[in-house]
Amino acid sequence: MVHFERTTRGRPGQRAVLHAVGAATRRTVLLDRPTDSRRLPVTTAVPSPDAEAIPLWNNAYDSSVIGDQGNLWGDPPVPFAAKAAEIYAAAGASVILDLPCGDGRNLPPLAAGAPILLAGDTSLNAMAIAEKVADKAGIRSKTVFVRTDAFDTGMLENSLDGVFCWDLLGHLTNPEEALRELYRIIRPGGTIVANMWTMNDCQVTDPLIKEIAPKEYIDHFDFYCRFYDRDDLDALLDSVGLALDTVEVSRWWEPPHAGYRDYEHEHESLIFTIKKIGR
Repeated sequence: MVHFERTTRGRPGQRAVLHAVGAATRRTVLLDRPTDSRRLPVTTAVPSPDAEAIPLWNNAYDSSVIGDQGNLWGDPPVPFAAKAAEIYAAAGASVILDLPCGDGRNLPPLAAGAPILLAGDTSLNAMAIAEKVADKAGIRSKTVFVRTDAFDTGMLENSLDGVFCWDLLGHLTNPEEALRELYRIIRPGGTIVANMWTMNDCQVTDPLIKEIAPKEYIDHFDFYCRFYDRDDLDALLDSVGLALDTVEVSRWWEPPHAGYRDYEHEHESLIFTIKKIGR
């Protein structure tokens, strides 16, 4: 059984330690803020529109919304989760992070990627559901649930071997800062696996979504949605000094999402990886 313990040493905010203890493994992930001027800059404040979405997401995972379905997104993981696990396992990963883990549908395939799987989210409602998923899949002993967000994870630089960031960046008005933070916390040789929806994604034609600017929308839950083509993605990464390792376009079908999108639908995304270079 893995448990999570966070302790602070020295002055407040100076250093914290995350202990993940399993049946045969003890791993320490250090938590801190960067002070070295050579490190990528990172903001500790969540941009206002993105901060306003945090309670909305927590409510979306409330039992009064998801009803008898038991979760929001449906049980099947996204197809690329298993491939991401293969990438991490081939690199000999020890600790990877699913951020946001949501209600846990991607945790079972991702668990094959490393001995320790961190499941991070801002929503306690989501993580409560995700814990049941992990327990049912027999991976609860290697899964550590952490309440965190992509703008300020609280983890030290070079702490993780990989981050799986699915269906998050397109919801952010300031994905630049989130990308900086995710890159900061992976170790040299580590990989970020993420996606951006394209304009061929089903959300664009949802009858309840409202266009507010070219490629920018607000959906019926008041969530911001931004859609990207390859040039947009390249420009975004260039703006934060990052480069693609791989990129591909993928389409897949998903089941209805209780109270959110109540019909079977087809997504299309740019799926990309970013590898951290250095020692």
